[in-house]
Amino acid sequence: MSPRKKNPSDFEQEYRDFYDYDLFVSQGASYYNVGQYQRAIEDYDKAIELDPNNDRTYQQRGDCYVELGQYQRAIEDYDKAIELDPNNAIGYQSRGYCYDKLGQYQRAIGDLDKAIELDPNDVSAYGHRGYSYQRLGQYQRAIEDLDKAIELDPNDARACGFRGYSYYKLHQYQRAIEDYDKVIELDPNDARAYGLRSFSYKNLGQDQRAIEDYDKAIELDPNNAIDLQ
Repeated sequence: MSPRKKNPSDFEQEYRDFYDYDLFVSQGASYYNVGQYQRAIEDYDKAIELDPNNDRTYQQRGDCYVELGQYQRAIEDYDKAIELDPNNAIGYQSRGYCYDKLGQYQRAIGDLDKAIELDPNDVSAYGHRGYSYQRLGQYQRAIEDLDKAIELDPNDARACGFRGYSYYKLHQYQRAIEDYDKVIELDPNDARAYGLRSFSYKNLGQDQRAIEDYDKAIELDPNNAIDLQ
């Protein structure tokens, strides 16, 4: 028995579904870009109804849940994206980030290992894995990952800041200061960088410089003063 031939209305419906899918995805991306994450999720929901087998849509909806701080729901979407495309490096990287935010650092590292295996130049994966090692108190391993992140993107202020903190925890105060110098060069209004640099100066006995940084941190963020005592 030969397969049923499609009539014109079948093609018309397929075209309409394809057009509607792209429209919802495009609209969802626009809402995401202007910070309307719940509106974006609603559009991605509709796109998934039309095509439940597109990993990209789950990835994008998961990103919206991350912005809303709903990390478990984001993980569920990244699970699906990875199921549909097991070589999706971004999916592993994103899921690893969520595990880190939930305090599941070993699971985060496992996902970030896979992301780096799939894409050895993924700056964010090295950065996030470095943060997870830091939270486990493995400061030297954190530094190694943050070194790589900074090698790939020398202007990654966040990676510089975290590496500076790892150096501080290892009592390498001068190296910590050098990293905070870079953070402040990239973002002169980063109150936390001034505050943390002040710790390093204090430990090196450079009290006047510590006080100057402390004062600057308070000036930039009076509600987040750091105790130098």
